Amino acid sequence: MRIFGWIQVALGFLAVGSGAVVLRGLLRVTLSGHRVVRFLECSLIASLACLLPLTRHLLPIQGICMLSVYCAGVAVLAWRKFRLAGLWRSVFAFSIVAVLYLNVVSVSIQVFNHSPLFAMAVTESGSHFQIAQLFLASAFAALGVLSARNAGQTH
Repeated sequence: MRIFGWIQVALGFLAVGSGAVVLRGLLRVTLSGHRVVRFLECSLIASLACLLPLTRHLLPIQGICMLSVYCAGVAVLAWRKFRLAGLWRSVFAFSIVAVLYLNVVSVSIQVFNHSPLFAMAVTESGSHFQIAQLFLASAFAALGVLSARNAGQTH
């Protein structure tokens, strides 16, 4: 893997780690504003690192990183502009989970595409990778609904 690829993966893991802490706070309804800011900063830096290699056409991973930036924008809008009032509290919670999911997907794609060990496993049985991604999407969808429901019930 190129050095730039390792930097992208490291930034992605940092974003996923801080996002896991924020998700825990969302599910326990003890969310810290400082941790949310740290997560969104890490996520945006990781997404920008993924978007940095300019290509003639948009790569799928770049689309995922762009979508992560848009979801982070929705979370910031719900938090700062609308002060998490009413429905915006649930929108915020679901957006945070979506950003975390997109970070996990981008890191997994980078690891599986750039590591020789994992790349061989994907080419031999690509359906296993797709099944794992489907399971991951289902799990995060359930977490998003659960966190949005918890956020909606707090106020």
